[in-house]
Amino acid sequence: MSKVLVIGAGGVGVIAALSLWFKRESDISLVVRSDYDKVLKHGYTIESCDYGHLEGWKPDHVYSTVEDAAADANNKGYDYVVVTTKNIIDGPADSRVPNIIRPVLEKNKKLHGAQLTTHILLIQNGIDIEKEIWAEFPSEEYKYTVLSGIQLIGSTKIGAGHISQIGKDHLSCGAFDPQDTAAVHAANEFVRMYNNEGHNFVEFDPRVRYSRWKKLLYNAAINTSTALVGLDVPRCLEFGVDKKSTESELFHPAMREIIAIAASEGIIIEEEFITMFTEITRKKVFKPSMCVDREKGQLMELEVILGNPIRIAKENGVPTPTLSMLYNLLVLVQAKLKEQKGLLKFDEVTASLLDK
Repeated sequence: MSKVLVIGAGGVGVIAALSLWFKRESDISLVVRSDYDKVLKHGYTIESCDYGHLEGWKPDHVYSTVEDAAADANNKGYDYVVVTTKNIIDGPADSRVPNIIRPVLEKNKKLHGAQLTTHILLIQNGIDIEKEIWAEFPSEEYKYTVLSGIQLIGSTKIGAGHISQIGKDHLSCGAFDPQDTAAVHAANEFVRMYNNEGHNFVEFDPRVRYSRWKKLLYNAAINTSTALVGLDVPRCLEFGVDKKSTESELFHPAMREIIAIAASEGIIIEEEFITMFTEITRKKVFKPSMCVDREKGQLMELEVILGNPIRIAKENGVPTPTLSMLYNLLVLVQAKLKEQKGLLKFDEVTASLLDK
């Protein structure tokens, strides 16, 4: 039985842990930070369109930190590490994925050396987020594979230990490097462990980088725009000039720029997805993740959703006027959030940003 550690106990992470637990073919540990005491004592209250109403649900093991999960005397190593936290590469150092997963990789290496491969699955937004792991953990020192997960789900933490899932779980999983046979095998095995027929939909994805670029159409254009103006998707569309300008002057141009950047990387995204992603939440009063984060005063996944594709565009000579406008405005919003959190200091006497 595979041992799986899920890091991140928001709407996505809890449903991921629940799906794996429900199949009963793996031993599930979950890292729960802010709600740890409540979850340890009372478990989760979950209203799920996939699994119904659950009261007092807990996975096999609950930890308050990744360090505790790695240090547990009963821990004989984790086969899979599933990361569902927000990917804030411009935030505090402890929020970066390599720093989050390091205790597990170090413990696995100490326990098993080259005998245990750690399969790292990133179920997160953004493009090329996997490369940061390769850069941090040399393959001659650590034995691991990098898997990539793209999840479409409407699941939110609405209170302490309380999860509401209103959109069915659709997960695709693949090897970030499709030539890595061990990663391909691990991705297929994860799909098998995660699949609960009649409840969720999960599939192996042989073109996971293509799928990430495709999902970026929605995130880079719509997720970012809603965060900037603080409106749900249908209001963004309905409040535009003649109910058309948001779609024609913002969403569609931004998506076309993503298609052009992907094409410069040899990945062809079909134009039909522009219409699909514009319509998918037109009639749902839905605020995407970046909008919710801003409203909660939390840092947004700005760099992985907009910064990374814009940097690729610059390297490849692709113009990005719409994406760059969104990015540079959201950099200011992100800085405001950082200042509120004490991550930035602004001197009002000299009217300048202070170096830390």
